[in-house]
Amino acid sequence: GKKAIVTGGTRGLGYGMAEGLMEAGCEVVIIGTRESIKDRAAEFNQKGLKCTGVQADLGDEIALKEAFRESLAALGGHLDILVTAHGVQSRHPSEEFPMEDWKRVLDVNLTAVFKLCQLAGRIMLEQGGGKIINFASMLTYFGGYTVPAYAASKGGVAQLTKALSNEWTARGVNVN
Repeated sequence: GKKAIVTGGTRGLGYGMAEGLMEAGCEVVIIGTRESIKDRAAEFNQKGLKCTGVQADLGDEIALKEAFRESLAALGGHLDILVTAHGVQSRHPSEEFPMEDWKRVLDVNLTAVFKLCQLAGRIMLEQGGGKIINFASMLTYFGGYTVPAYAASKGGVAQLTKALSNEWTARGVNVN
């Protein structure tokens, strides 16, 4: 009976989280960048699960806000769970890493996570509870090779998650 938003829900960990939440009885909105998001939602619905697909470029703040608004409307204005499992990566030697790629990776992987947490957090704090699950990466700890923006963004997600947890746990919002 819970209601959830899962970003990156068309493949990988996001897909698995969305599917698991639906199998546990949640109504889920999946957000993804590709047009196939609607097809993926239809596939879940054909299995008897309850899913809506919303297409959005989460690196675009206006598109992100609209996708969140559309997702919330699909869930009847209530949100219990947010899972941020989306991400992009760009590979270049660090000394040659283009700033436009740096900005894109940070906008999608870190800034969008903060904005989604902020939007969900406002609702959850008002409701008196909720759960937020943010996905980082092992590169949070290892740093990686030719992926400085990705490593920095995922390290930022880990620290952001701790900061939100510190601030919101006592107010009923669990952030991991």
